[in-house]
Amino acid sequence: MTPARFDLAIAEACRIAQVPYEEFVATVMAGGYPCLPGVVPGSPRRFDETDLVALYIYGRLLAFGFGALRAGEYACRAHAGLSAEPRAQSISIALTSDGGKRVVIEQDLQRPAAAMPPERIHFDIAAIRRQLQPSAARSTAEPA
Repeated sequence: MTPARFDLAIAEACRIAQVPYEEFVATVMAGGYPCLPGVVPGSPRRFDETDLVALYIYGRLLAFGFGALRAGEYACRAHAGLSAEPRAQSISIALTSDGGKRVVIEQDLQRPAAAMPPERIHFDIAAIRRQLQPSAARSTAEPA
């Protein structure tokens, strides 16, 4: 079993991001969420805004019918994209011509619709941040 401090930080982050706690912990235990903060032994587990946005995306992917491990994979890809491009306005998971999927980071929402892949799941990052802000302000999502 995981230490209580570990569970409390994750439980609070799941509450804020509206993610089923038990399913998320199972994904973490299976190694399907490598971008979990504080995975280095002895490091604190603190969920910053990017961590919470990625966790929110994980939850929405589950709702779209993705399996937990695949949802974790794409959420962590989104996390990496947001870390590299903190001003990203949106993230999409788009189908490629060979049937695969890729994560697309978009900084400009004013692009012509024709330039956007039609087969995609789109996440408005600014809207997600606004939605998570009130919950995150009431909690630090850190262990006590």
